[in-house]
Amino acid sequence: MKKLTIILTLFVGFVQALDCPADSAYHLDTRTLLPDGSPNPNYDQIIATGLCACLGFESILSTLGDSTVMLAVRIVDNEPLRGLQLDVYHDAGSDLIYGDVGEVQKGEKLEIVYDEDGELITSSNAMQLLSNEVDDHVKLMAYSTNLARTAGDSTEGHLFTIIYKAANGIENLPATITFYLDDVKLPGTSMAPDLLNVSCSYPDADNAVTFNTSEMGIDDEIIPTVFSLGQNFPNPFNPTTQIAFDLPEQATAKLVVYNLLGQQVNVLTDRYMNAGHHVFDWNGLDSGGKLVASGVYFYELRAGDFVAKKKMLLLR
Repeated sequence: MKKLTIILTLFVGFVQALDCPADSAYHLDTRTLLPDGSPNPNYDQIIATGLCACLGFESILSTLGDSTVMLAVRIVDNEPLRGLQLDVYHDAGSDLIYGDVGEVQKGEKLEIVYDEDGELITSSNAMQLLSNEVDDHVKLMAYSTNLARTAGDSTEGHLFTIIYKAANGIENLPATITFYLDDVKLPGTSMAPDLLNVSCSYPDADNAVTFNTSEMGIDDEIIPTVFSLGQNFPNPFNPTTQIAFDLPEQATAKLVVYNLLGQQVNVLTDRYMNAGHHVFDWNGLDSGGKLVASGVYFYELRAGDFVAKKKMLLLR
């Protein structure tokens, strides 16, 4: 008897580019003392804190084996950021839970970080990302103990994904779910050593984002009937691309990136997987965490007796 595994994805329209000009961020300075212990002459004044950083949502609702809801947060960082602190809220109540079953995953903006001299840090743990459920929201904090910071290159990218459990299943979620952020603090570096908030815009309680879950449907025919490997998207890409493939049955799937010389660059996955549609990101790093050069690369999928290879182009 074939085990039915359902995968649903819902993109609400398309991911709209964040509008975040490289203007100065302004905030009320509530520091009574400066880092050296002296009185703060700017206390209770509106001050320029650095160049803007802006946040936005990309929502993906999916279920694979169990029911999960994934909310992706994107960012434009007009200057390097040394971390973040923010709260994530939703109005789905107990239908959407975090607690001990939720998790957060870093996006490329927190994975690809640099030191004070602008050199890439190869350690995957350079920027730590922590989460904790507090009352009716999830509090997230990203920080570094070795002065790591984001690229600050004014490009939009994936900051993190927060994964909830749909307690009663995807099909029993409310018709709509509204998400918003609060208490957003993005410490920049342009006024170091003062780590000041440079957040300029984000979906707060007055500008919340509502996603329509009632548009989703469960299709028994969603299980693929054949093995297939899709073309990566976007292509060409910089800095991240997605590679999708279909498995009509459970199998050990190995997805590998090679260079033009046929040398292995990175292994994106190599494990036993359920039947269904699967998507993996490649962030342009080799297996050692180093940025690879611009050029043509190949990716190959091996699953059971199925082998397929396709070409992609990285432009930096």
